Amino acid sequence: MRVLAIPLCLLFAACAAGEGVRFQVISMERPPEGLGLPPPADYQPCYVGEARGYDRNGDGKLDEVRVSVKGRERCYGEDMNHDGVIDTWDVMDENGNLVKRAHDSNGDGRSDQAWTFDPSRKGCATVAADLNGDGKPSPGSPIDICQQLSKGAR
Repeated sequence: MRVLAIPLCLLFAACAAGEGVRFQVISMERPPEGLGLPPPADYQPCYVGEARGYDRNGDGKLDEVRVSVKGRERCYGEDMNHDGVIDTWDVMDENGNLVKRAHDSNGDGRSDQAWTFDPSRKGCATVAADLNGDGKPSPGSPIDICQQLSKGAR
């Protein structure tokens, strides 16, 4: 039955996913217009898995995108500021650990913050900002959050 469900969802563009939440199967190679921030090109799991876009608040716009590879969620996009467009993408490793995050903090549709998480240091990240808008982390911008917090505690 599941084999039939995906083609029917594609045919009708949207499917009910329980309790009024709507989802649609989408192509991350050709994401829907108005999606917002695309996943960075090096976020490979975002482009090879099954992607589903969810409208959680019923406004007709995608609030999150979940991409599964071989049945495991590997990529996740979210509208963090609730303005109707995806502004954050997370990538998980094969074990489900968060390893990378891209975030558009100013709403221009481009990533201006790159977060890198070290699975051996749970909750710690290095954040690099694109201060001049060229799409690359600016020299001198990376900050190790846990290191900064430990300095502040001294």
